[in-house]
Amino acid sequence: MKKNVSIAVAATAVATLAGAENAHADQVTDAQSNNVVVTPSNEVANQETLNQAKETQKQAEQNKADADLQVKSAEQDVKSSQDATKQAQDQLSKNNVDAKQKQAELDAAKQAEQNAKDAINNQADNLAQAQKDAAKQAEQNAKDAINNQADNLAQAQKDAAKQDDVVAQKQTQTDAAQKQADETKTANKQAQTEKQANDAKADAAQKKQKQAQTELDNVKKAPSIDAAQKQVTQNQKQVDDATKIAQQKDAANKSAQQDLADKKAKQTDLLAKQKDAKAKLDKTPKQLVEKNPNKVTRATPTDKAGDAKNAQLIGSDAELPLTLKEPKELATGVEKRSGDYANWYFVDKNRDKSAKLQVKNGRMDINQQRELAQYSLTLINAYRKQNGLPPLIMTEKTWQAIMDAQLTLRDSDDKYVDQHSRTKANPTDLFRSGTAQNIGFGNAQTMLEAKVEIANYLTAMAYKDLDSANGHHDALLMPVEKGHIIVIVPMVDYVGSKGAHGQWNYVTDFIDYADMDLTGDPVTPEEAAKSVGMDQMIPEVVDTNDDNDTITRDNPAYAQAQAEYDQLTTELNAANTAVTEAQATATKTQTEATQANADLAQAQAQLDESKAALQSAIDADNLTSAQIKALQEKLAAATAENQQAQADKAASDARAAKTEANDVSAQNELAQSRSELAEAKAKQSALHARVAELSSTKELNDRLVQAQAAIAEAEKAQIHATAAVEQAQANLTQAQSALKAAQTKLAEAKHNQAAAKDALDAAKQAVKDAQAKVYQDRLNKDGGLEIISPDEDKANPQVPNESHPDAKQDGQVELPSEDTDNISTNGTHVESETPNTTEKHVGVQTPTDVTTPKTSDKDITSKKVPTPSTQMTKSEKQLPNTGSSQTGLLTILGSLLFASVSGLWFRKRQ
Repeated sequence: MKKNVSIAVAATAVATLAGAENAHADQVTDAQSNNVVVTPSNEVANQETLNQAKETQKQAEQNKADADLQVKSAEQDVKSSQDATKQAQDQLSKNNVDAKQKQAELDAAKQAEQNAKDAINNQADNLAQAQKDAAKQAEQNAKDAINNQADNLAQAQKDAAKQDDVVAQKQTQTDAAQKQADETKTANKQAQTEKQANDAKADAAQKKQKQAQTELDNVKKAPSIDAAQKQVTQNQKQVDDATKIAQQKDAANKSAQQDLADKKAKQTDLLAKQKDAKAKLDKTPKQLVEKNPNKVTRATPTDKAGDAKNAQLIGSDAELPLTLKEPKELATGVEKRSGDYANWYFVDKNRDKSAKLQVKNGRMDINQQRELAQYSLTLINAYRKQNGLPPLIMTEKTWQAIMDAQLTLRDSDDKYVDQHSRTKANPTDLFRSGTAQNIGFGNAQTMLEAKVEIANYLTAMAYKDLDSANGHHDALLMPVEKGHIIVIVPMVDYVGSKGAHGQWNYVTDFIDYADMDLTGDPVTPEEAAKSVGMDQMIPEVVDTNDDNDTITRDNPAYAQAQAEYDQLTTELNAANTAVTEAQATATKTQTEATQANADLAQAQAQLDESKAALQSAIDADNLTSAQIKALQEKLAAATAENQQAQADKAASDARAAKTEANDVSAQNELAQSRSELAEAKAKQSALHARVAELSSTKELNDRLVQAQAAIAEAEKAQIHATAAVEQAQANLTQAQSALKAAQTKLAEAKHNQAAAKDALDAAKQAVKDAQAKVYQDRLNKDGGLEIISPDEDKANPQVPNESHPDAKQDGQVELPSEDTDNISTNGTHVESETPNTTEKHVGVQTPTDVTTPKTSDKDITSKKVPTPSTQMTKSEKQLPNTGSSQTGLLTILGSLLFASVSGLWFRKRQ
């Protein structure tokens, strides 16, 4: 039989104080006065052992030759494995670097995405979170309802009945509010109809008055044809310049709008791609469960002793057994429990990277001693635990002292080589009631080999110790009596070439201390524990192996999907920024184009006015005083009619405002009542639903499933919330545009009203001018002369509406201020989608429909401007007043004044 480790079949024991008359053949019987050592060895046995050892050596040499071939093959396998391991390690390092980089990019992208979302709109997040919270709350409510169904059913029924009464009451209140709202709505509708009718009448009357005033003004005006022609030329240049600017702004606006459309299309495309990427990411598992490649299985004994070929070779401490296990053939009886000890565990020398055993001054290194002692302690206590016994202890104090004493004793005489030794050293104050000693042998070169030898000889002592009458086995399983402490002192004695079975003697002392001092007096358990040094215990080996069958690792497909989603999110954020910038540019160009077209329209209007003024200057002298009088009477009638219509309009406006306020109040009350009714019904439905749910466990479970599904829907709703907010913003922008257009039209109407007032004042001034001419005619008549201008068929050159620096300011009216710094439109932006169209008029292109100009956030104020009726030229101041009080002297002076004007010629009246 092959034998790699030889183990002495011997044990010693020290009997109790009373002695041991029937001591085991392998034990030492000890009384206080006499020591007798008995061993089973003799010369014949030793010679047989030597012969067996030589045979074993020969077999071992053959085994070594076989093993060398295996080693060579294994070395090649190891090299291949090392290459593959290095390649895998390099790939792992690269993947770790990539993973860290991707994680950093992911964190940065997520932060950028969150910042962008927070900056753009928090509404979508709040809505989505609210939906999630509601769904989660619904889920929790369903769970609570299931757990508390019996307790809550009665209360829910009471609440439902009570809520039924509340709903009935709210329904009555809502019906009353509906009736009141219908009545106020009818009254408001009638008032609004009356208001519209009066508004129409007031507008018609006002237009009629303006028309009469215009007709009169056209008759009274006597503008200068030259000045009017000059104004037409100037206004035509303004129209040309404004047309050029408007065309440029329109082109820029068209380009900006197209750029905005392109960027929005890209934004929409990226949003769809991001949604698909998110769906893919949600479907991809984040982690994968795989077989654990790092699982380490601790070695178990071979079924057959010495079967190295079928053994699980031990290459590291992680593969060492931490418990003693009975080999199969010993358990089944195939192998006898007597005979030579053998090996069941084997070292894989190709993988053994443990430290070489160190000997200093004839002794093993102390740190290696401690490590091997811990391993022995671990196996022995594990074996004791299997047999229902408490663990033995090992302390620094007893281990160091007894080991030093034993090794010193064994070094002092070669008779102890491969034999038992006994020392009376006692580092404690306690009485030793008994001792035992086991010895094993070995030739280990490394720490791993030494530990495998320990596992082998302890396995033999535990399960194949019949030749020693199970003396070693019994020492391992020494019972701990009450009031006793058993300490264990494993050690390794270096015997070198002196040993017949190897260079190492593995010695283990078992020392039983009683809870009494050296004189036999009892001590407390605490004193006994302190005496053996239990405050500095040497611990057993801790199992740190990863014995999980599977491991969980990150799914690369998920990382890829996450990267794709993050990339699309980054691109979408960039697209959102681009759209925002393009929107700002488009808004700016639209505003500029709108303003340019408004300027063009204004210039065209001024041109039309100047042309009309030129035509009026040409036709002004054709009307008679009778026509002027008739137009004045027509204006007076129109003015009276307009005043009455305006009064009626004001009254109907007041009534309409009051009925409208009543209607709004009634509608608000109705809405509040409906809201309360809806809330009560919702609560009623919820309570009845709760009663139904509490009545049926199945329904509650269904509700739980629905609530859980609602959580998933809430998560999806988070994605759609942003789109909904953007649509709402677009709707708001459109509504603001409409409001802005209305405000702009109102401002234009007020401006036109003020212009009409100016025109009326100018007409009044023209009346004064005409009166002055009449007076002059009378003066000429009284003096017997008639002053005729060389161009008597043309109107007298006059420039109406030109104010003199010295003119009075007592007839001022309120007009819109030209100070644009105070214009306010409540922050509303107006964009018109109506295209520009033109129609022919007097040989020029006149816009008939232009976009409403954008007004800035400024307050429209008014300022005092002088009206033509309060202005007087120098020549008018020189004219004498008309009336019966005029004297002849004034008549003569007037005649001389006009006679002195150069360029005039006289003719005798006929």
